[in-house]
Amino acid sequence: MNVNFAEILVVCVVALLLFGPEQLPQIARQFGKLTGDLRKVTNSVRREWYNAVYPPAAEFKGEYDAAGKALRTLKAQVLAPPDGSRGTSGAANTESQSDSSQPITQSDPAPDNAKIK
Repeated sequence: MNVNFAEILVVCVVALLLFGPEQLPQIARQFGKLTGDLRKVTNSVRREWYNAVYPPAAEFKGEYDAAGKALRTLKAQVLAPPDGSRGTSGAANTESQSDSSQPITQSDPAPDNAKIK
């Protein structure tokens, strides 16, 4: 809320004309007391909201982070290559070790006329 000096001056002059110089200090005191009470109430509501929302959310976040860490670890274990393969897939590695005298050839699994269009 942007209030400049000219707007504050206009409000003060209007208040002086409406209430007079005798009642203006009393009204200002009441207004100050009202804003102080309003600030106390809003701080109390803010504190209650914080105590109701943030501790359970922090507990949930801890559980969420732990589950995410476990999933990342599991993913790393699943996607990790087998020991000793160094860049080749596990199936190709076992084939080359079991029968090294035969060359490995790749064939088309389906003839050309069986392809789905």
